[in-house]
Order: sequence, then structure tokens, then C-alpha cells
Amino acid sequence: MLRFFGPPGTGKTTTLLNLVDDALANGMAANDIGYFAFTRKASHEARDRAVVRFNLDADKDFTYFRTLHSLAFRLLGLTSSDVLSEKHLKDFSNTIGIDLSQGTKNDDDEGFTIFRSDHPMMRVADLARTTELGPEAAYNCSQLHEPRHLFIHVYEEYEAFKKQNNLTDFTDMLVKLSQRPEIFPTFKLCFVDEAQDLTPLQWRIVDILDKKSERMFIAGDDDQGIYAWAGADIHRFISLPGGSEVLSQSYRVPRSIWEIAQKVSSRIKKRQPKTWSPRQEGGVVQRTYDTYDIDFAPDDEWLVMAQANYMLSEIAGDLKRQGVFFERYGEPSLGKKVRNAIFSWNHLTSENNGEISLSEAQNLFNHMGTGEGAVRRGGKALLKASHEDDTFTFGVLCEHFGLDVGLNTDWQSALDKIKPEDKAYAEVLLSRGVDISKKPKIRLSTIHGAKGGEADNVLLYLDLTGKALEEMGRNPDNANRVLYVGVTRAKERLILKYPEDLQRGWSI
Repeated sequence: MLRFFGPPGTGKTTTLLNLVDDALANGMAANDIGYFAFTRKASHEARDRAVVRFNLDADKDFTYFRTLHSLAFRLLGLTSSDVLSEKHLKDFSNTIGIDLSQGTKNDDDEGFTIFRSDHPMMRVADLARTTELGPEAAYNCSQLHEPRHLFIHVYEEYEAFKKQNNLTDFTDMLVKLSQRPEIFPTFKLCFVDEAQDLTPLQWRIVDILDKKSERMFIAGDDDQGIYAWAGADIHRFISLPGGSEVLSQSYRVPRSIWEIAQKVSSRIKKRQPKTWSPRQEGGVVQRTYDTYDIDFAPDDEWLVMAQANYMLSEIAGDLKRQGVFFERYGEPSLGKKVRNAIFSWNHLTSENNGEISLSEAQNLFNHMGTGEGAVRRGGKALLKASHEDDTFTFGVLCEHFGLDVGLNTDWQSALDKIKPEDKAYAEVLLSRGVDISKKPKIRLSTIHGAKGGEADNVLLYLDLTGKALEEMGRNPDNANRVLYVGVTRAKERLILKYPEDLQRGWSI
């Protein structure tokens, strides 16, 4: 086994992809290679590059370029009906009288939908299995407010519910796979990326993959291991037997930001020593106590990060008042339905006599009033009865579906059901020449949510919640890893925003 330690921007994933390319170029069959990553997108990156270069079939030739959960789903012979869904969890919630479905997340993988609940008790139940500690120890390690007896009761009832209904949840897939080493395929080459984020349960699967492979390559960076709270075993990656190589040249981090990063990483006591170099460019590091003077120009790329999401609410409000287009919680600051309604109206009333789809027409009508000078009564019902493949022009909507607005009417007047605050915000954005149909260049995110990302400009809030301050006192290594990740997202400029109370934040 060979480990690649990849400091920020040194190209650890690219290093793995190049090894895949070399193996294929030397005649190795694609299905003799296993490539496993945390997301479907990441696992397909190597596959898609090789498909183009070697003229291979993505589905037929790359059976084992997937997530570990997708591997489990395939090898265990599961079907989508075997996988616990949101409906199942709601049924279980009704049975025990506690709504455990709050903050649910759904992500499509190959052949099934990954479903996870963000309820605190469900997170600890998951931790009990991913860390292999069991429910009692997981509860003791958590800061769960619910009584111990209630959590243990929910945990046991949840396990019984799944067994009774023959259901497998997100974590069960890996538990069951780890118990069946005989069903694993053999590989000539095997790759695992982002190894610093592997839990003990995932490491058990990686150990089996290693035994089933002639050669194993693992990449990661322990300094960027920020998921210890979710059970990630960073020290397992550091202490693995076998050789290792440090990727020493960053293609992202300029010197002034690298110096800050070095200062932060020097505080991490349990780490793999690494020597790596920054880009030749100097970069810019600034420090501030407020954000009023920062110029968020429309063409500039920004990543605005904080330790907790609520810390970004004030700047989100400021950006809206300034007419800046941004993304938060993975969504643009002006809602998709509002943006589509504006686009549809302007497209319909353009000189090109534009056409829109049924869903676009329905969304448009939903943002218009009913009656004279809007959409005549019955028009929306007629539109609802249309075929999904139909298309609509301005003239067709007027003649057959009750549209009663002049062709020269501006969108502000026509779309009278858009909320006043959204309308005012959209007007400012459009007056500034912002293309609201494109992805915003400014992203607001927690540091955990931005891991793996980068931007030319980074604004980093140094505030810490009370809970994070307590954790930093208990385990400063984990807190400094989070700060290290935040600092090293910047490619050109890093602005450090100090908290009002310097005792309640990171110090640099």
C-alpha cells in the first residue's frame, strides 16, 4: 500500500487519475481497477476522463468506479425497495411518537437514493455503527440532550423496525458489506481518495479491498481531516503501514496565505509532517473587523465561510441590500421560480416571439394575478389540462389560455404576485447587469460545507460558537484542522474577519 499525503491544491486526486490513465495505457483492463471516492461525482471523474481518452464504455468497462455505498448496493444484490426511505422513517416516527425525519437529505447514487436524517438522535445512532462503538459509547461521546434511556430505546426500536420490514439504511449497507469479504472482487489496482475522512467501519472495508488487490493507493491529507465529529479516524490514515509520498507543490495557495496555513498547521500536534511549497505569486492577506468596505464586484469569485451557518445571516442580508447575487444553502439568493418567471416573461415578449414549456408557463401564471389585466378566470385551469410536451408563445397564451396583459408590459407589472422584496432585489440585480440564469460567483458556506472547494477571494469569519470553543479546549487539533481548511481555500486573496470578542474566536 502506498499513501499520498496531499496538502491543499497539490493535486492528490489528479495524481490518482494519472495512475489510472497509465495503467489503462499499458493495457490493464478497466474492470481490473477499483476506484472509490466519497461522492458519485468524484468516483466518476476518473472514469469519464478515461472513457474519452481510451474510447471505452462508461457502464460496461468501469464497473468498480463508484462510492463505497454503491459498491455495497451492487455486491449485496440490493434493490431500491430494500433501502430505507423518508416515508419509512416517517412511519417509524409515527410508531414511536418522535419525528426523526427532520433535516432529511436525499442524494441519488447508482440504482438507489441515499437517505439520511439530520435529527440528533439519528446522527448518534449512525455514529454508534460507523465508529463501531455501539450505542452506549456513542451516547457517552455525544452531547445529545435527550436522556440516555430514551436514545437507547429509539436505537433498539429503529433496529427492530428495519429488521421487521427487511430494510437497509445508509450505514447498514457498509455494515453488511464489511461482514461479507467473500463477495468482494479482486483487483490489480485499487484507489481510495480522501482517506482522512474514513470511519472505522469504512476502514474495515478498505482493509478487505487491500487484501483483494495486488496494489493499493490511498490519498488524503490528515491536516484537512475535519469530520472527526462524524466518526472519521484520521490517525488510522497517519499510522498505516507501507510507504508514503508527500505531494510537495501546491497549485492553489500563494505564499502569503501559505504562511498563515503553516502557522495554523504547526498547532496540530498529532499529524504527519509534510514539506510543501506555495505558488510563486505572493497573494494577499487582509484583516478586518467589519465587512462594509469589501467590494463584491459582479465578476469576482468569492467564498465566504464561517464555522456556523447563522454567522452568515448578517452578510447575506447586506449582500441582498447591495444587490449582490450569491448562493447560500446550495441555492441562489433569488429563488429559482422567481428567476424562471422573469426569464419566461422576457423571452415571451422578445422580438423573437419566444416559446416556453408547459412547466414554465404554469410557473409564469403562478406569479400573475387573476382577472382583467392579468390571467382571466379559468385560464390557469385550462393551462393545467395541457399536454406536457406542448409549447406556448405569447399569442397562444393570450388566445387560448386567458392571458390579458399587453405585449409591451414589463415583467415588474406583469408578474404582480412576486413578493415586493424579491421584485426589488431582482430589479437591482438586473440593473447591475447580473445574469440571474447563471450560477452565482459568490458562495456563502460553512467551512465543512466548502471542503474541497476553492475561490480567488475568500472571506473567512473567525468567530466560534460556544460549543466549538468548548471543543477547542478539549481537542484543539480538530479545531485547528477546520481553520486550516478555511484558510487554504483561497487562491488569490484571504480576508480574515475578526470577532467582536477576540476571546470567542480563532486567533491567527
